[in-house]
Amino acid sequence: MADPTELMALLGRLLRCDGPGALLRELAGPAPLPPGPKRLYVRRGAGVEVFGADGREDGRHAGIRAGGELVGADVLRVLSTGRFGIAASDGGTSVLLPLSAGGEVTGVLAAPLGAGDPVPGGAGRFAEGLVAVADCCALVLRAHRAAGPLAEAVDAAQAGVFAWDFSANDVYWDDRTCAVYGVDPARFDGRGDTFFELLHPEDVPVLQAAIAEVTEAAVAPRLPGSDADPGRYRLDYRVVHPDGSVHRLTECGRIVLDDLGRPARALGLVWESGGQGAAPVPRPTAASGDGSRDGSRDAFLYTLTRALSQAVSVSDVTRVMTDLARPALGAENLLLGVVEGEHLEIVGESCISPALEFLRAPAYEVMAFAAERETPLFVEDLTGPWRDGVPRPEADGPLPARSWVVLSLGSLDRTRGACLISFARPRRFDEEERTFYTAVAVILTQSLERARLFDTQHQRATDLQKAMLPSHLPALDELSAHSCYLPGTQGMHIGGDWYDILLLGDGTAALVIGDVQGHDAHASAVMGQLRVALRACAEPGLSPGAVLGQVNRVFCDLDTDRFATCAYLVLSPADGALTGARAGHPHPVRVGPDSTGELLLAGGPPLGVDPAARYPTTPAVLGPRDTLVLFTDGLVERRDTDIDVCVSAMTDDVRVWLGEGGEERAGDLAALVDFLTGRDAPGRIDDLALLAVRRRGGSPGPG
Repeated sequence: MADPTELMALLGRLLRCDGPGALLRELAGPAPLPPGPKRLYVRRGAGVEVFGADGREDGRHAGIRAGGELVGADVLRVLSTGRFGIAASDGGTSVLLPLSAGGEVTGVLAAPLGAGDPVPGGAGRFAEGLVAVADCCALVLRAHRAAGPLAEAVDAAQAGVFAWDFSANDVYWDDRTCAVYGVDPARFDGRGDTFFELLHPEDVPVLQAAIAEVTEAAVAPRLPGSDADPGRYRLDYRVVHPDGSVHRLTECGRIVLDDLGRPARALGLVWESGGQGAAPVPRPTAASGDGSRDGSRDAFLYTLTRALSQAVSVSDVTRVMTDLARPALGAENLLLGVVEGEHLEIVGESCISPALEFLRAPAYEVMAFAAERETPLFVEDLTGPWRDGVPRPEADGPLPARSWVVLSLGSLDRTRGACLISFARPRRFDEEERTFYTAVAVILTQSLERARLFDTQHQRATDLQKAMLPSHLPALDELSAHSCYLPGTQGMHIGGDWYDILLLGDGTAALVIGDVQGHDAHASAVMGQLRVALRACAEPGLSPGAVLGQVNRVFCDLDTDRFATCAYLVLSPADGALTGARAGHPHPVRVGPDSTGELLLAGGPPLGVDPAARYPTTPAVLGPRDTLVLFTDGLVERRDTDIDVCVSAMTDDVRVWLGEGGEERAGDLAALVDFLTGRDAPGRIDDLALLAVRRRGGSPGPG
């Protein structure tokens, strides 16, 4: 085992094995190990199974036979102690290596020692290469034991295992899955569109509708109190083997979502559920419609329409097309473009293989051409003649054998864009399919027009929101500050959250955080009014409670039919003296090297509710190493969770974060703000404002 290259190659092959038999086959071949019979003893309950070159035998009382006998007691001793052993026989000396993974000895590898190999317990250390081999065997045995009962159950059911990666359109089929689909495992290309090619022609639209509906259900929010998993499904369909025979199959699986809540892959089992024949099979239970070809097309269009009706922005429309429509159609890639001015801008696309990047320019050219037409374009083979008046685009290299559907998303008086759907192989589009894709184009055009209108309105509202917030925080020699505003993840996204720092004439600074009710442009406008009122009422020496009282009366006189929460604090940077008051707003959080928690301030009702409301003031101290964090509820609020629990979880996370980086992290305001705003971002439903301040020096504080 002196050659490290051979050893690393062997270790890689061992880690790819699926059980004891495969391990021994690798160890028996050309390898950097001494020649001779090798055996694996695998713990099975109270007994031991023996695996060797001559097959499996009952190892409860057997030993290793190699010109003599290595008694089973030696193996049991190694299994129980986890220490290697030596066994001598007429055929030579073998070492018994414990196979340990995760602190548990799962087996023993018996390997012969060649002439000159160091003997364990002797003068030299045992060869490290053989120890590495044993470690690899241990990992494989551990995984095999964990999957053993499941694998045996799947085998007993004559079922095959599959996994479909949506983003890469890659499919894994084990040997039995290949068998039920009539595919030679050695020739299976691992592409998702192969599945659709094997389907019985009558079942293709049925499965497309079913996959779309299952995918839509998987990403839909769960109803409160519901324990059902909407991603689970059962499908019944037919496939055609190469010999022309038709086979009925049943598939049970589950759609798995990624961290962002988008469909990532499908996992499950498939098996033959009936005899051969061309008789119709039951419609997939996930699909809607009457089960006919036309009914299934209608079901797909209905599902697509329903999903697109909930798509608010252009990015939402893109997500529906790439995450739902593309996998259901069996397409390899999808690009969506929108005309901006006189140019087509690509606004969304699925993951494209680097090997296909050279097709981006030809695809753009064809999409731009389609954007000027009223009907979709069908390129049945990129390598063949191009019909329908489509100009053949230039490409860096020969075009591959693929097919494109290019949907024109426009009308006579207004061109909006194009959508290109790419299939990995040439295919013929009959009249029924062309009509179907034309209907998809109509639905997509309407959704895209609505989404673009929303994006325009949202941009205007965002611009208004930014105009209402301070363009920069005032500079103060003794105070460091960092702020952040983030829109929400749903609906109009913007609202009335704001922050501010006001420099008062006596050297103190007023720290302000607030949130106006609502998530629209009106909330932003009201926020601007409220911010001006606070600046007008803030005076040196005036307590925070008195300031909030004055602002509340002004706000009530505005008669805006809105209310607002607010926290107003006055900080002396020199000595850390702090006073604060709240109007229905969350407590600030004090982050320090010794403790992190809420800074509890007395409070009154939200502004704009009661003109006679009073707001008591609470004194506190901000230490020289403390950071004060003011935030709106969008930072912590989550669905179906009490806000107090959310705040507690946030402070716990901050403590862990500080513990990982030391006190230096507490002083890095930008890093702290990034950490807080990056927590659980997909679950955030509201916009948020955050203001973090820290003293740069000065005395430890009053008292």
